[in-house]
Amino acid sequence: MVNHAVALKINNEMIKIDNILSVTFNDVAGSKSDRVTVKVVPTFKRPKPSTKLELIFVRLNNNKVVESLECGLFHIQTITRANNQDLSFTATGVEFNDKQKNKLSHHYKDAKLSNIVDIVADRLGHKVKFKTVNPMITSLNQTEETDINFLERLANDYNVLFSIKNDIIYFINKNDDSLPTFTVEAPLCKSISIKHSSKTYYKSALSSYWDIRDGEFKNVTVGKGSPVLKIKYNSKTYQDEADIKIKAQAKLDQSSKGLVQGSFSTSGMKIYAGTRANLLNTFNNEDDGIYSCESCTHTWSRGGGWVSSVEIEN
Repeated sequence: MVNHAVALKINNEMIKIDNILSVTFNDVAGSKSDRVTVKVVPTFKRPKPSTKLELIFVRLNNNKVVESLECGLFHIQTITRANNQDLSFTATGVEFNDKQKNKLSHHYKDAKLSNIVDIVADRLGHKVKFKTVNPMITSLNQTEETDINFLERLANDYNVLFSIKNDIIYFINKNDDSLPTFTVEAPLCKSISIKHSSKTYYKSALSSYWDIRDGEFKNVTVGKGSPVLKIKYNSKTYQDEADIKIKAQAKLDQSSKGLVQGSFSTSGMKIYAGTRANLLNTFNNEDDGIYSCESCTHTWSRGGGWVSSVEIEN
């Protein structure tokens, strides 16, 4: 007999499942913090803010674990008592503190992208997992900008998957073949929807930038064919051709984002945001293929068991 459960720890103490009414885990690719919302019985002892929380979703077969989804470490942010009875609390994957709110100004010079990420992560008190392009950056300013916003800007410039999970900063190539890929059978989904857009698909990009050494604007091209995405840096701080090529390729890749979008809902499965879904057996196989998982919402309730809802893009 197949059924579902959750394992929930607060301050390393396992919570009895009889005390839990429902759990929702929102897992998002990008810099937004992952979030857990827990509803408990009214008599449950109210936890304190900043308390650590750990969560695992479990599929059981004859009381044996056949699959589990480890959600990671969270910090309780808010506790709510509604109608003088209902008790719930939310926890985030990042403990928000003054370090993340501080706006800083810093100049980075002749440093690899990985070195800059390490410097920022050290200020925030996080470790780093870096696996993407690593250009030499000649000159870069962080001006009255929080470290989180600065990392977001870098991730956007280089089209990198940036997230903070379990106190680790991830900077990973979105096209990395080592990213986990999960097989999803369309006929087995509770619901599925795929939308195609008429958005322009650019085949190449032309980037104009200022070469400080020669004192003039220059052009670089990535990709082949038309239509051409035109990019121009008006600032005279860009000077490294190799770096510009990487950024141009990132812009070209981003321009295709959203051409095909969709979602599916299925019985609970081990799938995370930032990974990939191999969608199979769609109608006439017309939408079969590899998609990036932009967000995953896992819910467990006493009556509904474990359900996974996933937002995907081409």
